[in-house]
Amino acid sequence: MPEPRPAAPAHPGQRLPGAAPQPGRLAPRSVGLAVSTVFSLASTAPAYSLAVTVGLLASLVAEATPLLLALSAVPVVLVVLAFGELNAAEPDCGTCYAWTSKPFGRRVGFLGGWVVIAACVLVMTNLMQAAAIYLYTVVGLDALADSRLAQAAAGIVLLVVMAGLASRGITLAARTQVVLFTVEAVLLVGFAVRAAAVDPLAPASPAGSPAAGVDLTTSGVVAAFLVAVFLYWGWDSSFSVNEESHDPAGTPVRAALAAMAVLVVLYAGFAWAVTSYAGVDRLAAVGEDDVLAVFATSLMGSAGGTVLAGAVLVSALASAQTTILPSARSMFSMSRRGDLPPALSRVSSHGSPAVATWVFTALAAFVYAVLVLTSEAVLADSVAATAMLVSSYYALTCAAVPFYFGRRGRAERPARRVVLPLTAAGTFTTALVLSVRDSSTTSLAAVAVVLGSGLAYLTLTHRSIRKQDR
Repeated sequence: MPEPRPAAPAHPGQRLPGAAPQPGRLAPRSVGLAVSTVFSLASTAPAYSLAVTVGLLASLVAEATPLLLALSAVPVVLVVLAFGELNAAEPDCGTCYAWTSKPFGRRVGFLGGWVVIAACVLVMTNLMQAAAIYLYTVVGLDALADSRLAQAAAGIVLLVVMAGLASRGITLAARTQVVLFTVEAVLLVGFAVRAAAVDPLAPASPAGSPAAGVDLTTSGVVAAFLVAVFLYWGWDSSFSVNEESHDPAGTPVRAALAAMAVLVVLYAGFAWAVTSYAGVDRLAAVGEDDVLAVFATSLMGSAGGTVLAGAVLVSALASAQTTILPSARSMFSMSRRGDLPPALSRVSSHGSPAVATWVFTALAAFVYAVLVLTSEAVLADSVAATAMLVSSYYALTCAAVPFYFGRRGRAERPARRVVLPLTAAGTFTTALVLSVRDSSTTSLAAVAVVLGSGLAYLTLTHRSIRKQDR
């Protein structure tokens, strides 16, 4: 029997379905299932993600790349279901922060929210560098594409543009995302269909063939699995707009599951098509370079490179905006509960957390400028740091599920509230340990800075954050 919903909001920020708009609140009932699904899809940056990882995966698991991409979705779906349980009980745009504060205490909840924001800041550095490089490629300014200063300038300008759209309200952001993702999906699917339809390239020469170096050992499979799992990160954007959804308790999980289904088909289908066309040897040789660019001319003619560079540009921009949206809402939620400065909980006339949006944008722009002007190695290390941060907040949120409902005396649905969440928590704890083991000193230092700065904030502001029931 379904549990009755509370008759009144559990906290000042929670809104029941159908509630009328109120001053200082996010715009209710503004996001439907289709748009929420697009948010989840766009956040994963499919074109950019596939372009730079399919070659790497081929070098690790050869022809098993499509299968690995499909199987790697399983633990992510378990996390989606765990989020769904928590969201049904408490639709809060702070997600990890709000849901872990109750069972584990406000201090742990704060650090969980801090980690989510930090992960988004780090991933923005890669998205904006990609956007800058591909923008110069599309307009034919290849010399600027190699300039760090030019990358920094273009990346920051594009970031400000996407933040400006996000700050104008969820409706405009939704329309922007639908357009951007449609363009991205059409170009990506067109490339895959073309690759599957034409005759395969001639087999690569056995001499010096990269296939001989394909790592089909356990360590190679594990490494490929970790890469593949994080291609799906971003699906949780649907939960970050839960308070603005038509059904705050139900729309986010349905949207995330729909997005996961689309992504499994898209990722595995694309990998199969490209592997069938190019062969493992050539894909392994591509490695972490852009698969779309390497095979653009042979598949789509002389203009193919520009068209597909445009697809990656659109992908990076769409993902950037859908990274700004959840980050600002996490800051908004933390602010209205008193764990961040009160200014961050201000809402514009458009129903948008505009102050939080611009504060996050300024932080992301600063970190991006510092990293892009420092070294390529630092940017690469930020990817590994992001993987560790994502693993930690996935594991933390999933582990919170049985404690969240157990402390409220709800023993129903043990599979969904105990078995599956703990399985997911164990999986991503293992992923975190493996990531720490294989990460560089720079990546570990970045994670230490994130956690240290969060603890420092709590200490310097003299906040008394303690475990409490609400």
